[in-house]
Amino acid sequence: MMKNINKIVGLMLLTSIVLTSCEKNIDLKPTDTISNETAIQSLDDLDRATIGAYSNLQYQQAFYANTIMADEARWGIDNLSRNFGLAYRWDFDSGSGDVTAAWGTMYNVIDRVNRALASAENIPANSTADVATKNRLRGELLAIRAMAHAELLRWFAPRYENDQLGVVIMLQTSILGKPQRSTFAQVMGQVNADFAQADALIPASFTDIFRITKPAVAALRARAALYAKDWTNAVTYANAAIAAKGTLATGADYAGIWTDANTSENYFQLRRNSNTGSVRTYWTDDNTDVFFSPSYKLIDSYNAVTDVRYNAFIFKDGTVAASRESWKVNKYSGQSTTNRFNNVKVIRTSEMYLILAEANAELNQLGTGATALNAVRKARITGYVDQTFATKDALIDAVMLERYKELAFEGHRFFDLRRRQLPVVRDDRDITIGAAVPKTLATTNRNYILPIPLAEKFANPEIQQNPGY
Repeated sequence: MMKNINKIVGLMLLTSIVLTSCEKNIDLKPTDTISNETAIQSLDDLDRATIGAYSNLQYQQAFYANTIMADEARWGIDNLSRNFGLAYRWDFDSGSGDVTAAWGTMYNVIDRVNRALASAENIPANSTADVATKNRLRGELLAIRAMAHAELLRWFAPRYENDQLGVVIMLQTSILGKPQRSTFAQVMGQVNADFAQADALIPASFTDIFRITKPAVAALRARAALYAKDWTNAVTYANAAIAAKGTLATGADYAGIWTDANTSENYFQLRRNSNTGSVRTYWTDDNTDVFFSPSYKLIDSYNAVTDVRYNAFIFKDGTVAASRESWKVNKYSGQSTTNRFNNVKVIRTSEMYLILAEANAELNQLGTGATALNAVRKARITGYVDQTFATKDALIDAVMLERYKELAFEGHRFFDLRRRQLPVVRDDRDITIGAAVPKTLATTNRNYILPIPLAEKFANPEIQQNPGY
């Protein structure tokens, strides 16, 4: 009996030694990482953390997905199936990166923001100037978080209605958590709260359009209100954005926006300074092979002589062989023949006018809505004569057409059709190249709604998937 007890005591002592050793190992801090507390200790550190959040905003993902999933583009002759894409054929699932990548990207941005905001609480601000800087940086971070949550809603909410599933609201880092999706209304409530706080913290004197300024907050709030069908606030915020920066460019000035010659209509843009990852390579690569061309449906929507957007957005290359694709997307074609990249325009003045037109139409303010729509057309079309609209539906149809023309390749068309629960309908000429390219995506089709990524389901099996997946 004593022998057995000694064995048990010995085993207990051995276990104690092992556990003590493990505890010591667990307590060891890794030497190749920096904790949040150490990484962000000053206002300069907080500024770098804020820039880090901006740097991960891959907003151009919306450009690509919206363009190839809607009726803005057709499969280019040069594609040879290299970049055909399941998204273009509406034949994707939850493992398809083209339609799910924004989930990881935006939550990465939100995580960076949350870590910076948590550290900001303990950063000293000993002067009036330091307090103002700290407040402004916190405002920028809150605005980035609001924008990221609003973007996630555009991508992944089954429908843009208050009672529908939204996305996961993340206000702090949680590595081991298994968060669930909130409703569309709950997410929009958090978006509005973050934007409101950001607006109070960012001073009017801050004018760096490569970061979120006060006018940019108003513009982003107007867009969020549009998706929420909050027509009154859409009007309020669009008007505020226009009051701050409301001049519509014309002629050469407008064309110059797309080569970065001027920033006259840009509330907020993301800096790009390398040919690597430039937007133009979504459509045409460095070997001049055309993956996606402007659709004939889009081309025909412009007057090639009187509409400045035709040449700004569309290029007919007469130098290529008949066997090659000659129609090319000219928007984001590069700053020059050397710098073949462009800064990414996130939100512009013309979008505010079109939001104003649509929201006023919904509020049955047809005259005010028509005035906003006519302002965009007059700035773009030589000799344009103002138009009046007898009905709300007629004005909304005109706004949808103008958004198609004005915001082409800017990440809106597919989401716009979904906002209005309209099918995607391609022109017959736009489905002749490429195998099994479908003409219509009905609102009842599974792929009219985008899936939550398969990787997220693996990490969090309890998260609610969208219908059909």
